[in-house]
Amino acid sequence: MSRYNLYTTLIGIISVLFVLSVYTGEFNFTLKILLAAFGVGVFFHSAWILYSSEKTETNESFRRIQQIFLIDENGNPVKNWDLYGKVSMLIGKDIGENFVDIDLSQSSYAATVEVEHAILNYANGNWYVEDLDSRNGISIKKFGEKKSYKLSAKEPCKLDFGDIILIGNCQLKVAD
Repeated sequence: MSRYNLYTTLIGIISVLFVLSVYTGEFNFTLKILLAAFGVGVFFHSAWILYSSEKTETNESFRRIQQIFLIDENGNPVKNWDLYGKVSMLIGKDIGENFVDIDLSQSSYAATVEVEHAILNYANGNWYVEDLDSRNGISIKKFGEKKSYKLSAKEPCKLDFGDIILIGNCQLKVAD
């Protein structure tokens, strides 16, 4: 449980204790109703915040993307690249004359990858992948789906945790 959720829970408990103290206190009837309604309102608001945050935290796509894994045909990781602290990563093949951040020149399907095939960009708290007008293109297999989607050149696509980027025939899995 996060510190935010802990504080919200404490506020909810305090609001229940507040309602109980108002109910047993020596206030006139109208004031008791108003104060009790306030306490109940705070309690339900706290409960709603907790419910909403639990739904968000259990959503797989909410997890922070921090790594990209090159995976084989069985889904096993072969190589990984750290994205933490980065804002842009060039995907392609390092042929000595250029520099790429995610080098697929040693992968089994290097022939299907161009020197500068795609780029990953971080913006507004999300990672995006963009095809650099490559010959073999890019497809995305969204987390939990069997079907892959072909991307249009120079059209960024938002990445979520668990997505698989298909660069030529190479598979890159987005992970935390």
